[in-house]
Amino acid sequence: VVIQPATSEYVYLSANGTTTAKSGAGVLRRIVIGSKGSLLNILTVYDNTTATGSIIALIDTSSQGGSFDFEVDFTTGLTLVLANGTAAHVTVIFE
Repeated sequence: VVIQPATSEYVYLSANGTTTAKSGAGVLRRIVIGSKGSLLNILTVYDNTTATGSIIALIDTSSQGGSFDFEVDFTTGLTLVLANGTAAHVTVIFE
């Protein structure tokens, strides 16, 4: 039996706003902050199809850069909110 690994997807964010990346269950693999946001720019990651409910991560993009591995399951969906100040450039990788 050959088991194929799941195919990863990604979403790229470069402006403040709310993005629903996936509906239903999945796995948040990694978040990469390619360029930092300005003071107070925050990325909030929800296990939901709206910007409410269980928070998976809250990242201050003005002080954090680089790659963050998560490898965590979400059940309802994956919604991302980038808010405040000048937006960071963020890639979110998930299945």
